[in-house]
Amino acid sequence: MSDPAQSPKHQPNVLLIVSLCLNLALIGLIAIAYMRTGTHDFTGHEGRAGKVTLSAQALMRMVPAKETTIQEIVDARRKNLRELRKNAVRARVEAFRILESRDFKADEFAKALAAVQNADAALEAATMKMTAESVAVLTPAERESVVHQVRRPDRAELRRLFRRH
Repeated sequence: MSDPAQSPKHQPNVLLIVSLCLNLALIGLIAIAYMRTGTHDFTGHEGRAGKVTLSAQALMRMVPAKETTIQEIVDARRKNLRELRKNAVRARVEAFRILESRDFKADEFAKALAAVQNADAALEAATMKMTAESVAVLTPAERESVVHQVRRPDRAELRRLFRRH
């Protein structure tokens, strides 16, 4: 006779195994996405080999002699940039509000995403204008020095960028 107190054989829990496999696959996808994304903007972060991307803040570090002049340019634009950044955040919040709404409407969501794109474009344009004004105050020798310090996209990065679009 079988003993009712004896526990049944431990069988692998199929759902647990599937869940673990899906989690590993998700981690892999996140890692691949992270590795494939590169710095495609001029934000001033350190890149490969200690090189930086171009921004007014990076220029102040690269050309200390012009720090005061560039800081004045940044200070003059700061209020406008903050407002543009707030607009971009507000646009994203609105898009998310529409996305999670129970009465979701695709046309409203499309308009909200267009507003996000417009807000981002306005912020980027203002940032690029500030960077251009900052570069304009440099001497030719200072610009040459900056050129050697700024990270340029390599061919593989450019191919990857154009392959995505």
